[in-house]
Amino acid sequence: MKRVIVFVLILAMMTSALVGCSQTSEPMISEKTEMAFTPGVYEGEAKGMKSIIKVQVTVDEEKITEVKVIEQAESERLFSYANDSVPAAIVQHQSVAVDTVAGATMSSIGIIQATKDALKKSGANMDLLNIKPEKPELIEGEDEEYDVVVVGAGAAGLSAAIELGKNDNISILVLEKMPFTGGSLALSGGLFWTGNGSKYVTEESFTSESLLEWFEMRSETKSNEALVKHIANIAGETFDYLIDNGAPWDVESATETYPDSGIYRFETNRGAKLTKFRDDAAGNQAAEFLLNFAKESGAEIRVNSKVTSLIVDNNDVIKGVNVEDREKKYTVNAKKIILATGGFGNNRKLLEEFDPDSAGKWPFLAAGSTGDGIEMTRELGIEIVGNGVMSYEALTPNMGYKGEVGSLVWVPELFVNKDGKRFVDETGQSTDIALQIYLQPEDIGYGIDDSKSDRVEDYEKGVEQGLILKGETLEELADLMGVNKENFLATVKKYNETVENGTEDEFGSIIEKMKPPTKGPFYAVPTRACIIGTMPGLMVNENCEGQPIENLFAAGELVFGNIFNRVYPATGTAIAQAIYTGKIAGEAANDQLK
Repeated sequence: MKRVIVFVLILAMMTSALVGCSQTSEPMISEKTEMAFTPGVYEGEAKGMKSIIKVQVTVDEEKITEVKVIEQAESERLFSYANDSVPAAIVQHQSVAVDTVAGATMSSIGIIQATKDALKKSGANMDLLNIKPEKPELIEGEDEEYDVVVVGAGAAGLSAAIELGKNDNISILVLEKMPFTGGSLALSGGLFWTGNGSKYVTEESFTSESLLEWFEMRSETKSNEALVKHIANIAGETFDYLIDNGAPWDVESATETYPDSGIYRFETNRGAKLTKFRDDAAGNQAAEFLLNFAKESGAEIRVNSKVTSLIVDNNDVIKGVNVEDREKKYTVNAKKIILATGGFGNNRKLLEEFDPDSAGKWPFLAAGSTGDGIEMTRELGIEIVGNGVMSYEALTPNMGYKGEVGSLVWVPELFVNKDGKRFVDETGQSTDIALQIYLQPEDIGYGIDDSKSDRVEDYEKGVEQGLILKGETLEELADLMGVNKENFLATVKKYNETVENGTEDEFGSIIEKMKPPTKGPFYAVPTRACIIGTMPGLMVNENCEGQPIENLFAAGELVFGNIFNRVYPATGTAIAQAIYTGKIAGEAANDQLK
């Protein structure tokens, strides 16, 4: 007899992760009466995620005939999903109380609110337009049969599907709960590291022993030795295989990801061309490649398909999954299940459980990162391993570290805290800086720069938006920041003298990278730490099998705690480990199906 392990998804705390949320006014649930408009074309506007969204609404005497966005500056990829869905839903239901698009919630709300703004000018009864459409109940669908089901279509899930596709004799189904694929990869800068056998790196690359040593040095704890060595042994060949099949990483862009590590990271072709900041398209370029490659490899991929529970028999053997899409709920029976559900950065409850110090940080990650893999395996006896979250510097919860203004958090080479003192090697890893910022008074640091910077134009944009502080003198800047002025002035003086004299820096900073602020006006970038991923996850063996459950595999962010902890080791690590563990899980499942 089967038992069903049911889990409830926790709604994300970050607004960009809300799914189908209600609008600013509570929609009415009632029968509509006759609607009347003053025919014409009306324009309205409202705030979206990153910009003002302007729409044009056309109405005749009885109904809305068209809603069209005419101006916006949102994230191109995510906005497209909102724009493809929300205007059409408003026209179809003759209502502004339509659902938002998961992962593009703020853009969706912006379109809806701008439409309301326009419709108010048409003389329409807004109460009648705010009636929420009734949702039909899900029907019972027929059971389905697949050899392997992959849960999640991010980097790990798509990598697993690609590997599974090397076996022409099996059927592969990838289920993604979001309306789009790509997960965290699609929102990232797209950096991917490799080495150990790749023809695209030097001979001075890592070995299985040195990679293990590096992870344990950065984590300050033990890693899953067997898994890390397995990753080291397949990293080079996996990267080369993807490149040889058209992967969009620029093989001429290799740089060492961490000093003396022998680990080389690569930008996407798109990312390599971005000189001032990364945008959403850099990582999405890689996500689109993996999606298309997985399809070409024979995988069937379904979006808006949420796995609600695993089906496990009394012998702890996985038998399948239960699924809900927009129309039906059904069961998929499978011989193997690979969980690639991502992390839990949008799940406040799990953050408080596994890393309570991070529960107050800003989530800046994929909307689907709600801890599904952990929640649905709670009763299976799989140990949770790992600690900490992956952090970057962030300017605001919405901008994070992206865009012309958001990316300014990465520019200054002098940071001070509320006491007006330095606290970190600013020329070191961005992830280390983010970790130290969170440990400072009021969880904030201020990046200091001056008018010699080549980003003055962007600083001024930030000043206009009220996000960047500007002082004609250092004294004025100290007042604006609210830091200890005496300490701050002494800190800047000592920093500048260190650079001028070429003396050893107390934090071990690289002198050549230190930038002394000497010419006014001066700028301060208020910087906090944001969560870009989580580390605690399911313990697995060297083949990414979840013990003691038979036929269950896990990959990607769901197993990061086996590999690294405490601090995000270096840029490119998350994408690399997601792709490598996905490949390992897919290969192991294939071997067992032969």
